[in-house]
Amino acid sequence: MTDSDMQVFVSGTWRNDKAARYTEAAASVGTLIATAGYSLACGPGTGIARHVIDGFRSVSPRAGVVRYYLPAESHMVAVGEEIQGGYDQIIRTDFDYPLRNVYQVGQSHGLIVISGGDGTLEEILPALIDYRLPVAALKGSGQAVAALEALLDVFPLWRANVHIDDDPSELVRFVFERLPRSSSVSNVTTSAPSRQTG
Repeated sequence: MTDSDMQVFVSGTWRNDKAARYTEAAASVGTLIATAGYSLACGPGTGIARHVIDGFRSVSPRAGVVRYYLPAESHMVAVGEEIQGGYDQIIRTDFDYPLRNVYQVGQSHGLIVISGGDGTLEEILPALIDYRLPVAALKGSGQAVAALEALLDVFPLWRANVHIDDDPSELVRFVFERLPRSSSVSNVTTSAPSRQTG
């Protein structure tokens, strides 16, 4: 497995107004992922994803790619989410949002959370429970992070795979130190829904 095969998923609100206060933190995370040579998975270019993508694309040259995972188009239309530029590859699914959320996490090797609500929490839980991924979250950045902090008291065994910090570079460091180092421990499947490159 090469570094560019390693994929870090960044989760957070898709609402631009809610994401604005985390612009600098998100861009910093994107820059660090690209500099390390890893790929970035995220939402379709809105909200937190926009700032992470901008940081990622500020690094040149880079080995990794930006990958969007989309639910069925009818679900995106229903909530008004649109595909924005910045991707290298789009993976379209026939899933609704909850199933898409689990799928995209399962295709990744680590999760970084900056803001977000219940949809983000839908990504955190399978990352910890099913895929045992490292999860790092920006302290005080939203309901999902607050819920994660509360759940650590109920599920203390999760603590080994969770880091909550107000320093974006510490979030990235935590995840990078726990990424798999060989294809034998990869959880990424070899088959996926249809792909579109941009």
